[in-house]
Amino acid sequence: MTKALGPISKWNRYTELELTITDGLLTLVIPGVRLEVKCETKSTAKATLGLFYFRDIINTWNNLEVECIILDEAIKLGVTSVRAQTTFFENDSILRSINLPINYSDLHLLQLENKGFTPEEIGFNKLVHQIYVAKRNLKVNIKNTSDILKVYGVKIKEIEELVQKKIDVK
Repeated sequence: MTKALGPISKWNRYTELELTITDGLLTLVIPGVRLEVKCETKSTAKATLGLFYFRDIINTWNNLEVECIILDEAIKLGVTSVRAQTTFFENDSILRSINLPINYSDLHLLQLENKGFTPEEIGFNKLVHQIYVAKRNLKVNIKNTSDILKVYGVKIKEIEELVQKKIDVK
């Protein structure tokens, strides 16, 4: 299972792994990878923890089965507890995973809001700041492009409309 999540390198050492538990299914998501594992479940929950810690625990596990218990501030895998951001759900309104490519760009981040992801889903996946930065970068890039192309009569409004068409593409 951990091989499907890829190797740990200096580039993904701090990657967060999203675990989503629904009826009979565990879904593991990192940027560029989505892995679904059939399992026995007792309720629904969603949690994130460091990919590095998850891989380390699973790779040192000797049994074929792993019991996973999600608590308020931790995930317990077997006898090992790891601090984690966790959320329990009375319904599955924010259980959708945000599936980003491995090398996602500002464009991918800007498209998330147009794809119907709720603020809770974006916040849970720790993308609020990254989306803010992508929006700020877009404003700067539009301004710079406008400055360069104004000698050709291109207006900021035209650039904004062109970019918005790209962002709206689903």
